[in-house]
Amino acid sequence: MRILAGRAVDAHGAKQSVAVRVEQGKIVSIDPWGEVERTEPGDVDARDAIVMPGFIDIHIHGGAGRGIMEGTREAFDAVALHLARHGVTGFLATTITAPWEEQEQALAVTAAVMDSPENGSRGAAVLGCHLEGPYISPKRKGAQPEQFILPPSADDFIRHAFNYLGAVRVMTLAPEMPGGLELIRFLRSHGIVVSLGHTDATYAEVGKAIDAGASHVTHCYNAMTQLGSREPGVVGAALSRPELKAELIWDNVHVHPASCQALIRAKGTDGVILISDGIPGAGMQDGYVFSLGDLPVSVKGGTARLPDGTLAGSLLTLDAACRNAAMYSLSQRSEMASFNAARSLGLATRKGLLAKDFDADFVILNADGRVRQTYVEGRAVYTSE
Repeated sequence: MRILAGRAVDAHGAKQSVAVRVEQGKIVSIDPWGEVERTEPGDVDARDAIVMPGFIDIHIHGGAGRGIMEGTREAFDAVALHLARHGVTGFLATTITAPWEEQEQALAVTAAVMDSPENGSRGAAVLGCHLEGPYISPKRKGAQPEQFILPPSADDFIRHAFNYLGAVRVMTLAPEMPGGLELIRFLRSHGIVVSLGHTDATYAEVGKAIDAGASHVTHCYNAMTQLGSREPGVVGAALSRPELKAELIWDNVHVHPASCQALIRAKGTDGVILISDGIPGAGMQDGYVFSLGDLPVSVKGGTARLPDGTLAGSLLTLDAACRNAAMYSLSQRSEMASFNAARSLGLATRKGLLAKDFDADFVILNADGRVRQTYVEGRAVYTSE
């Protein structure tokens, strides 16, 4: 199969009129395409379109009315298809703070899907799990159910998650809580990315967390200490410490566009990872009501909120995030929506770029940035009508 691309764009740049050849789920060559050449059986004509690496969403709770915390293969498949509709080819199934038995069930399904030969055949592929909690700060819980928040404990984590360590790729926690630094060290010793979020940490406490191995900030600006003149807080650390990669919900609701640009100006496009933080209400109409844990959430006016008005995750999709970031080049947006996530997950030698021997995970976009087709390892998992 060849994808005949008008433009092929990734974090390393853009090329005009190229043919991306795919064999057995891998990219085997990228060559110039001339109008005089003949098409071949199986060619995909995208000469009027843009081909980019598929987006990788490392923070996604659900969409299209289904959620990761349902803990079923059916729900995971529905979320995977929802994501494929928006150009995502790989994702981390993201939990919320909940009873450990519910989180364990989500981990069990994540591990089973990752081991299945069908992973990525029905939509975006599951690349692992992002545990958002339960070791967070009650002071910065946001829409997380407070009654299930626990103090950080490596022993508690081992007791519940040890059988699924291979599936846990990222964990969000509050480093200032007693036991937080010890848990960070344990997680890093097992190759798990530690992300600072739902945290009341000071700038100095973030520094200690970085020394212990923390390397990410969860949905930067939201549910954390803010930048002040004398106390920089977590936001100040995210802006100033190059060791930290910053997740960013660019929906123009959670974060003002000027704040999004300030973060990117401070860190560069290589220091920011676009995420959706999508929830089951993503893709649903106004008036849709669902539960986040045991909390009721309503979709209204392009937002999802608890009854008290607290934002409860987002309705964002990564294709929309890329359109919102249109002041940056397509190459820069590809870096923030694909390559940086692949690099953080240790997958940058096979995902996140259009390059020889990389997985054939890509999205075909119309000129307006809308998704035309999504491919996972060379399989078309979504085609727009």
